[in-house]
Amino acid sequence: MIRRAKRDRSPASRSPQWFEQFNPRGGVPRESLPGFRRAATTAAAIFDRALALLDEPPSEIDLAAALAVLGSTDDESGEYDDEEAQAVARELPILLGTIDWTPEEAGDLLAVVLDAEARGGIVPDDDIRARITERIWDAEQHLELRSIDKDQACEFVAQHHSLLPYCNPRGMMYAIGAFWRDETHRGRELIAVATAGTPTGRWGPGECPVDGILELTRIASVSGLTRLDRRGRAVPVNASSALASRLIDLLPTSGRRGAVGCRFVTYSVLGERATTYLALVAKGLRPVGIIRGKPPKGAYGEVARMDKIVWEAGPAAREPDWSVLPAERRAGAVRAFSALRPDVRRK
Repeated sequence: MIRRAKRDRSPASRSPQWFEQFNPRGGVPRESLPGFRRAATTAAAIFDRALALLDEPPSEIDLAAALAVLGSTDDESGEYDDEEAQAVARELPILLGTIDWTPEEAGDLLAVVLDAEARGGIVPDDDIRARITERIWDAEQHLELRSIDKDQACEFVAQHHSLLPYCNPRGMMYAIGAFWRDETHRGRELIAVATAGTPTGRWGPGECPVDGILELTRIASVSGLTRLDRRGRAVPVNASSALASRLIDLLPTSGRRGAVGCRFVTYSVLGERATTYLALVAKGLRPVGIIRGKPPKGAYGEVARMDKIVWEAGPAAREPDWSVLPAERRAGAVRAFSALRPDVRRK
């Protein structure tokens, strides 16, 4: 009698393909799909953030003016600074944590929540949550995230990453691709790739061991890809933020050698807009400091010279340092993080 050795089924031993359990499967009610349930959970959090945002005093944030300039409301009676209103309007997707929504879509949502039952209005809260879920689910049907092999990931990075067109497969735990599906759901195009694994450098102070840290090492996407929003406008497809968001979701089960995943870390070059990461502030991602450039070693010395912002998320992430962000982007990021952490210090 042949006895087969038992497989190690711990999270650390699983192939990256196991994460595909989050993706849709055909032929079953969508309410039973993990992806749809995840969309519903996200929708509930967005609804709560919208309520909290609308409770902010006008002296802190003038939402009425922002909604007016977006055309989400018909109230044009008030006087406001158009430039400031436009700036707040651009911040709305970050404030709500709606990763790939346009400011117009975020404004329309806030306009509906103004009439929610939770605020004494007539629109049932559950109906609003359901509509947000539908919006998220519709996007996920077009943007499918799934594992790819390391060679395919590195080839894509070489073609589409301007600063670091190479990747090191050693220590790579995840290679995830974002595939765009057309209206027929037949054609699938790889439009973005993210790789993550064991940290490649110093991992900072704190109680999280190195085996509990997951570092986003590369993220690259096809430039210029757009979709149509509900108003028929061509808007960017924010696949990079969707990939980073999924990796943050995978953090708890990404520990190695018995450790629990406790810190997600990545970097952006100082001076970049860092829109990919700012879109995830409401999810707990925050800037924690700057690492200064150093004398280059090897063939990719230009990147080594650059100063970089350190971003972290997870239970062992350090406290945010908002001073490292450009002044024009700081207020929106702090407000978005405050909705998640009311005790956050506004620096």
